[in-house]
Amino acid sequence: MKKIIIAAIMLFSLNVGVQAQSVVKSGNTFTQVSNKGGKSGGKETKTQYTFKDSKGNIYPVYLSASGKAFVKRVSQKTGKEYKQYVPEIGKQINPKAYTK
Repeated sequence: MKKIIIAAIMLFSLNVGVQAQSVVKSGNTFTQVSNKGGKSGGKETKTQYTFKDSKGNIYPVYLSASGKAFVKRVSQKTGKEYKQYVPEIGKQINPKAYTK
C-alpha cells in the first residue's frame, strides 16, 4: 500500500512545474510569449479615469487582465510600488468583471 501512495505522489509531483506557453505569429515568425505574473500575464490597461484619495493625491486607474480596477501606489515604509484594488470604482467602470 505504501508503494502505491508513494508512486501516486511521485506522479503528481511531476506535473507541478508544467505551464502552458503562448505563441504569437507575426509575419513568418513565431514568438514565444512569457506567461510570468500569474494567469493574467501582468497585462494591465490604463483607463481615462483617475482616483483622488483622502490626502488629495491623484492616481490613474488601471484595469487588470481580469477586468478589476486598481491604482498603483508607493509604500512610505519600503518605497516599493504596489497595486491597491478599488472595487467601488471597478464596479462602475467594468461591472462584468465583478459578477460571478
